[in-house]
Amino acid sequence: MSTALNAARAAVEAAQSARRAPLKPRAKSVSADLVTDADAAAEAAAVAVIRADHPSDAILGEEGANHTGTSPRRWLVDGIDGTVAFADRRDGWCSAVALEDEHGPLVAAIQDPLGDTYAAARGEGATLNGEPIRLRAPRALSAAHVATFFRQDRLVAPGVRASAHALLDATGLLRHAGPGSLELAWVAAGRLDAWIQPETDPWDWLPGALLVTEAGGEARVVHKGTRWHLAGPSILIDAIVELLT
Repeated sequence: MSTALNAARAAVEAAQSARRAPLKPRAKSVSADLVTDADAAAEAAAVAVIRADHPSDAILGEEGANHTGTSPRRWLVDGIDGTVAFADRRDGWCSAVALEDEHGPLVAAIQDPLGDTYAAARGEGATLNGEPIRLRAPRALSAAHVATFFRQDRLVAPGVRASAHALLDATGLLRHAGPGSLELAWVAAGRLDAWIQPETDPWDWLPGALLVTEAGGEARVVHKGTRWHLAGPSILIDAIVELLT
C-alpha cells in the first residue's frame, strides 16, 4: 500500500512540475485523445518508485512502461488520467496505480492533485484521506447519477451508440464528470451512483474497480457486442446491463 500511495503521489508531483512548461499536446488514437510529455514524466516517476520497492514485479503503464517480472504480480500505472483537462490546465485529472496478482486487484491508490487520496486493499476496505468510505444507498436508475465516457472511437464499437441513447433516456443524470479512475473513486465514496464505460483499458479500470468493491459495491465486465465495464451497487448495475444492446 505504501508503494502504491507513494507512486501515485510521485506521478502527481512530476505532472505538476512538467505543467509549468509548455505542454505541446498531441493526438494519439483520435484527435480528442491527447497525450503530453508530462504523461510520460508522471508515469516514469511512478515506475521508479515501484521498481525501487518491488523490483521483481511486472509493470504496465499507459504510456509504454512494460517491465516483465519474476513474481506473479503486476502493477498498472496511469501517470495522468484526464490528459485533456490537464492539457487545458483545468482541474479534473488524477494519477492512479494498482497492483494485481493471480486473484485480481490487490492494492489501489488514486491521487487527486486537489488533495484527496483514495486507497483500497483487497479484504481491507477503501478509504478517502485515511477514513473509511462506502457507496451510498442504491437509487432507482431514473434518479441515479451515472458517469460514463463516449469518445468518437468508442461510439463506433458494436452497440455503443444505441446503448448510449438508451442510457441517456433511462438515467436520472448521465455525465462525464472527470477521468475514469477518479469517477470510480467518487462512486466508492458515495459521490456518484454508478459508472459505465465501453472497452476500458486496465489502468483506467483496475484502480477504481478495487475501490468500488472494497466500498461495498460491484465491479463487473459484461460482453454485449462490446466489452462493457460497470461499477456501483449490484441492483443498479443489473438495471444498466438490461439497457445494453
